[in-house]
Amino acid sequence: MCLGVPAKVLEIFGNKEAVVEFGGIKRRISVAMVPDVKIGDFVIVHAGFAISKVDEVEANEERKLWDELIKVAKREGKEI
Repeated sequence: MCLGVPAKVLEIFGNKEAVVEFGGIKRRISVAMVPDVKIGDFVIVHAGFAISKVDEVEANEERKLWDELIKVAKREGKEI
């Protein structure tokens, strides 16, 4: 199973790397598979790679789902 997390692109370095933000956490990732990405875009990130672009509405919906998953896991004493 592949888990992809929505993130907002904050900085771009060349055409291969970017800094993205996942709910307050910043990470440097590869954007080599999404060459047309721009600052302000939202991407789905899997294993350190942007695998696709999504619009802001979809990214926000997916973040809500992740937030709910994290709440349930914490309530049950599990780690994500």
